[in-house]
Amino acid sequence: MTLAANHRLPLNGNNTNTMRIKVTLLFILLSIFQLGQIKAQTIQNTRIHIALFVPLYLDSAFVDQYDTYSYGKNFPKQSIPGLDFYLGAEAALDSLANLGIPITLHVFDIKSKSGNINTIAQTPLMDSIDLIVGPVTGSDFIQLTQLANQKNIPFVSASYPNDGGLKKSPNLIIVNSKLNTHIQSTYNYVARNLIGYKIIYLRRQNPIDDKVSDVIKTLNTTSTGQLLNIKTVQVDELFTIDSLSSNLDSLRNNVIIVGSLDETFGLSMVTNAALIAKNYALTIVGMPTWGNIKDLSKPEFNPLPIIYSASFFNDLSNPWSVGFEEKYRNKSYSKPTDMAYRGYELIWNFTNLLKKYGKKSLLNNLSDKSFKIMSDFDFKPVNWSKTNTFPDYYENKKVIILKRLGGTVSRIN
Repeated sequence: MTLAANHRLPLNGNNTNTMRIKVTLLFILLSIFQLGQIKAQTIQNTRIHIALFVPLYLDSAFVDQYDTYSYGKNFPKQSIPGLDFYLGAEAALDSLANLGIPITLHVFDIKSKSGNINTIAQTPLMDSIDLIVGPVTGSDFIQLTQLANQKNIPFVSASYPNDGGLKKSPNLIIVNSKLNTHIQSTYNYVARNLIGYKIIYLRRQNPIDDKVSDVIKTLNTTSTGQLLNIKTVQVDELFTIDSLSSNLDSLRNNVIIVGSLDETFGLSMVTNAALIAKNYALTIVGMPTWGNIKDLSKPEFNPLPIIYSASFFNDLSNPWSVGFEEKYRNKSYSKPTDMAYRGYELIWNFTNLLKKYGKKSLLNNLSDKSFKIMSDFDFKPVNWSKTNTFPDYYENKKVIILKRLGGTVSRIN
């Protein structure tokens, strides 16, 4: 990658390290911007072509023909997830190059005019693409799924835990397990490991919480194993400690399952639970969205066992993770986010699978673990109709159960 060193960015401040981070990241953004229409790093004798669709928001960052930066002293926060995913993918390219695997990565900024998915779908380039990868959501996810179907290209949906209501999309690969899969894995963990506890199911009265509750009810009536004795407690947004403690047993272990995806409500519940933790033996079970609640790392929550699910887990003690963070810091002067690890892991895994099986046989070998780094993917075909000749899509059914306790997060399944 060629950095645009001739540009002088208007950054000032007393924190030299912060300035270095901003300058480095801005140079990387500008470099991607100046790559022109779409193409990024190329290795000689290219054979595998991957289209990477990421939200970089370059049009809003550089606003005219002089590449004028529009954020002054600041870095565009909306660009960070896409940029981190791209940097992880780029690092994977370097590793693949060291193995002699020929690959070209074509990068599209879906938040720019030149990254319009419908326009790109009509270009001759897409006829040569072997794999589509994208940390995308909503309409971008739907358009890429349709593009994958049209061109018969496998599409790795890197972060969206949803199928968008789409059926008959046999090229779609959902990496971030859907909500129902997460809830079922969490339910199974509780049923296997917390039998004998008093189980409280806490929820609000609204349609979103209804969806979670419906899945729990279905599981607790159709399970082939022992059913859970669950007491449902409905609360409002401003519930009190008394409304929580009145449902607990001071002589038994208590499990509180929080049946809501709302992160604010989840944090409020944990905050209340922490205030009475000295009087009750509590285990809190949350939703997959709880991995986004940074405040759960506060010291006041350390005594509480907090359990939730995830499709990805970055074990910071893993030697590969430690090495990746060091290399990332050397390049960007910043700590990699989960999106950077995810970008590396997915490009590494699926490029190697393409190399081993080829485009036509990739979908039949998605769960080959030969190229595992940390995540233990388990892709299964999903069929909504028994008459379908092909799967509607493939979903990663491997859900990781995590426990936060004493200031650390560990995997417990």
